Amino acid sequence: MTTQTLTNEFLEKIKAKLEERKTAVEEQLESFAKSDPHQQGNYNSEFPQFGDKEDENASEVAVFESNLSLEETLEQSLEMINRSLKKIADGNYGKCEKCGQVIEPERLEIMPTATKCAPGACKMNHA
Repeated sequence: MTTQTLTNEFLEKIKAKLEERKTAVEEQLESFAKSDPHQQGNYNSEFPQFGDKEDENASEVAVFESNLSLEETLEQSLEMINRSLKKIADGNYGKCEKCGQVIEPERLEIMPTATKCAPGACKMNHA
């Protein structure tokens, strides 16, 4: 099997899903972080300013730490989305990185950034 079993219509549908998700992730990141002008896809969380009282300072640190964690998760998601969009553009989308077979279209619809077959469906061991 090759990636040619994924129709152009299917790939366009997946591409639209990925682009929609990319926009949503970027908007979420921009709500609390600034885009790094020197490195595409990298954001820097801004330290919040709630005031000068001790409890406000503690809240600032807690929110900042939470934002750093969320920033990392969203940046990873954005990287996976961009990688999938590039694979579509290059004609390599939907191929399992372990066995080389086409990933089940149902799996790709649910998880468009999937890079491997579903566990148990792959000819190779994913462990």
